[in-house]
Amino acid sequence: MNTKDLAKKIEYFDNCYRRGDAKISDKEFDSLYNELRKRNPNHPIFGQSMKLLSLDNYCFSEWWAKSARDETMVVQPKFDGCALGLRYQSGTLVEAFTRSEKDVTEAARTICNLPLELPEDGIAVSEDPIEIRGELYAPNLTRTKSQALAAGHLRKKVPTGMGLSFVAYEILGSTADEIEDIKRLESWFFEIPPTNRTADPKQVKKWHKEWLAGELFENLPTDGIVVKVASGATKQKLGATSKCPNWAIAIK
Repeated sequence: MNTKDLAKKIEYFDNCYRRGDAKISDKEFDSLYNELRKRNPNHPIFGQSMKLLSLDNYCFSEWWAKSARDETMVVQPKFDGCALGLRYQSGTLVEAFTRSEKDVTEAARTICNLPLELPEDGIAVSEDPIEIRGELYAPNLTRTKSQALAAGHLRKKVPTGMGLSFVAYEILGSTADEIEDIKRLESWFFEIPPTNRTADPKQVKKWHKEWLAGELFENLPTDGIVVKVASGATKQKLGATSKCPNWAIAIK
């Protein structure tokens, strides 16, 4: 199969998956995706909008042994709301999109703590677009109600943003260390999540037990904790599948 046909095949299977009609397994799709990247890492398909990946939730001990041994890890709450991607061009919000790539820009503009303009710090106003991932959630509601309110807001014809906030926790495509990105997001006036750091897997398990007992992130609507590798270089090395990053997991 030539490269052109391979790219068309990937786009076809990806569109089927997003319509809820998966034609092949994730493993088969990843094999095609990786083959195209190996043949042509600069193929236009990789220059398209960054997608909002899901988080895997398999055994923490296995993930740590495979991906995070001897690494500093970042632990944050797993917010229960609606995943949202933001695209800024020359420092101005030009698009907001969901995991299914639905355009929800006008709904995003009504969220009171979501910056419509980024400060002129030399990075935010560059000609290259900046894409940020975060969660639309309700700070003062249970996780179920938070998710329902956020989803309902994105479906409304005339959304108001009432009762909702946006928390940012990733600069898509960034190669910087996790803490550096969090500080940068904060300097751009985004709400950022509570962030713990450790290199000890026992401490991660302790925090998870505290979350289960309602003693960690207890004032936020969460359905687990997120564990990430902090090093930007290691994140690059670990990479991602077409569905999940290899450098982060969710523990519920």
